[in-house]
Amino acid sequence: MTHDPSNTAIPKNPAERRAWIVYRLRSLGLSLAELGRQTGVSAQAMSAACVAPNIHLEPVIAEAIGLTPQELFPERWSECGRRLTQSRGPARHRMRSLSDHTAAGDAGQRQKEHAA
Repeated sequence: MTHDPSNTAIPKNPAERRAWIVYRLRSLGLSLAELGRQTGVSAQAMSAACVAPNIHLEPVIAEAIGLTPQELFPERWSECGRRLTQSRGPARHRMRSLSDHTAAGDAGQRQKEHAA
């Protein structure tokens, strides 16, 4: 019995799935960089779409390896085939409040007045 890599289970772990996608693309003579060039995005954007939701690039990656986005990224889709909405995590940077900006602006203005 021969081993057909297309029948292997798709890894659920995002990092492992990205490596699996890269393997499948290479077996077809493609790469994430090549898909990116064909699509008009960077290789980094294609790579990121393998591990984080990207509604525009998931179909490109899935089609290139002969799957549907639902098959390749099942956790991103409901059982009835609808796209699940992704909520963003907390902001990486704390935004300054208006009072922070005002206090900083006042201090800068006072320094200018003392210099004059």
